[in-house]
Amino acid sequence: MASILIFAALLVSPFTAAFSGNFEVTNVVVSSPSQANPNSTEGSFVQFDFLDQDTPEVGTTHCCVEWAAGSQPPTTYSNACHNSTFDVQVQSWQGVDNVSLELSHQYIDDSIGQYPYNILTKFSDFVLAYPSIQPYSCDISKAECESSGVLVAVVTTAVA
Repeated sequence: MASILIFAALLVSPFTAAFSGNFEVTNVVVSSPSQANPNSTEGSFVQFDFLDQDTPEVGTTHCCVEWAAGSQPPTTYSNACHNSTFDVQVQSWQGVDNVSLELSHQYIDDSIGQYPYNILTKFSDFVLAYPSIQPYSCDISKAECESSGVLVAVVTTAVA
């Protein structure tokens, strides 16, 4: 029985170590002029910079999801980030002060296996909720929110 547990631990250990880092989100701006003024024709957006702590050599990428005034954000959005290995999807939109995003990053990690098993995709469900998330502040009268520091998006799932 002990040998089975040791074997199982050896199988899990390299994979667990491969995705130990979270995502860092900075420079968040969420704007929806039509939320503040129903007559506005200006579109809405969520934009931010995104870094994976496990791949600092890749650097930070900029992401932005935009949609038309008075409508809901798209459920799928391609090319939302400057680096195509990063992605963002709007999961829930209640307004600038309550938005849920799914963040993901896909990269090659040879520590978990050989091709095609070395392609790792990490996911995080990331919620921007004012006033409960600090440092995320909103001016509801303008329907604009922004961050003033690093927000950590906890990685909850990884798939190889």
